[in-house]
Amino acid sequence: MEIHYGTIIRCFPDRNFFFIRDDESGRDVFTHVSGFAGKVALPKGTRVRFQIAPNPRRANEPMAVAVQPVAGSVSPEMQS
Repeated sequence: MEIHYGTIIRCFPDRNFFFIRDDESGRDVFTHVSGFAGKVALPKGTRVRFQIAPNPRRANEPMAVAVQPVAGSVSPEMQS
């Protein structure tokens, strides 16, 4: 699978899902906490690498899996 890079832009930790803005496409990609390496959620603004996989609940919308932080990854403009 191809590696993508992006930034976590929206967090819904109480519902265990997040959205990542893909650097290449500019699209927002859904991910569930189960898609995070180690099943540990990351905060808004974190730069991540991830892979795209089919979404089992929404066939026409892909989801991010194998989400991992990129070293030095929190964007200052996204911290809040």
